[in-house]
Amino acid sequence: MSKSLIIKNPLVFMNEAYFKKKVLIDDFESGEAKIIYVYDIPSEIIITFPENNLCSEFIKKYNDNFFEEEFNYKLQIEEFNSTFEKEQEKLTKNLPEKTPFFYHYEYEKIILNDYENSNQKSGLIYHDEEKKKIISEGIKYLIKKFGQNLIQGKNVLNISLPVFLFDKRTLQEVFCYELRAAPYYLTHAYYCTDKMERLKWITVLLISICHVSCFQTKPFNPIIGETFQCKIGSLSLYTEQTVNHPCTANFYGVDDEKRFKIYGHIIADASIGLNSVSAQKLGKFYIEFKDGQKYRIRTPPATIEGYTMGERLYNYVDRTVIEDLSNNYVVFIVFNPDKAGFLKSLFSTSQNSLPDTIRGYVYKKDDVEISEKDNNHEVKKNATSFLEIEGGWSRNINFDGDEYWDIEDNKLLNMYPVGYSLPSDGRKRLDYIEFAKDNVEKAQVEKEKLEVLQRNDRKLRKEWMEKNKK
Repeated sequence: MSKSLIIKNPLVFMNEAYFKKKVLIDDFESGEAKIIYVYDIPSEIIITFPENNLCSEFIKKYNDNFFEEEFNYKLQIEEFNSTFEKEQEKLTKNLPEKTPFFYHYEYEKIILNDYENSNQKSGLIYHDEEKKKIISEGIKYLIKKFGQNLIQGKNVLNISLPVFLFDKRTLQEVFCYELRAAPYYLTHAYYCTDKMERLKWITVLLISICHVSCFQTKPFNPIIGETFQCKIGSLSLYTEQTVNHPCTANFYGVDDEKRFKIYGHIIADASIGLNSVSAQKLGKFYIEFKDGQKYRIRTPPATIEGYTMGERLYNYVDRTVIEDLSNNYVVFIVFNPDKAGFLKSLFSTSQNSLPDTIRGYVYKKDDVEISEKDNNHEVKKNATSFLEIEGGWSRNINFDGDEYWDIEDNKLLNMYPVGYSLPSDGRKRLDYIEFAKDNVEKAQVEKEKLEVLQRNDRKLRKEWMEKNKK
């Protein structure tokens, strides 16, 4: 017969609210059961510990301050330990199978399935006719509701959009999804003793992010305080929405062995043009290794053309940089460097290279003028380069002629939910849940309810700030 820790009159040592929660601690890497079940029983509490050390730590933690002297906890520990191995085996067998996040679409194959690369165009040609139709209807809906002049130049994330336009993921969930290759490439980077070699793998990570980011639907906008947690390989990721306007989320990710961590904040920006949308993740994204080496990466802006007329095209534009903050190097990359200017495009329908082409070099930081306001980073004249970079963000990337990344062999790891996700987790929103079931009308109703709450919260925050002005 299995043994558990039985505590009489639990309210003597534990807050009543505690009994309303189930605390789960899942170790998805090892597959071992690390779970604490707390059951709401009026007269007593039964706590089942899958590991005896957890039991001992719990008793040690609460004994001095909360347990009555007559409670013979030592006897309970001995009884529990005697059946520990059987309990561990039983709990492990009864645990649900580890299941990664399931999505209605294979986003990792979006380039291979939905896009065509041609030097006849300024971007990759999008071929998903069903999604193109939905998005075009959404733009027409906005123009009808607000007028063309009113929506042009506006941030898409600040406009209330119908649910049928949405992706079945939240913005925080998308950000984490884009990091599915991070544990693999950052582990490679960690074991590099050569600073240039480490820079290569961090650049590979940036390109791997680009290639899974080119979806055309809008994610659910998080609410202030909304969170998302997940596990990707050895990386535990935590995000929280901290600002509504502009849409900002803070994030922290740490490797199980503390070899590296990522942290910072991401500001999502997307503006509507006459026939296009421009989007970019701003903010600060840091990578720090156990040896103290620190880097900052910036993702390039993306443009989607042909929303209301013409072919639908997607591409990354302008320039981006990766800063080696410890060794004072900068990776400088230009996207679609051979793009024809306006006048040339009037007389020619092709360019010398494919539109996904990237080209760049590594320079000393003093030789690069980095712009914090936009992507107009500039390399100074007569700057010395240390490494040549070329390839295509949807195909491959080479350093001095050696290939380091290929889309056919992209190391995307599964993304798993965590058992102890907070009540504020975005996947627990009712509009998100209903839309995942394809209940579009119900999802729209729940979304509008949340928007009413958001507006009221915003009003209360504004009143508080005005009241507490110094």
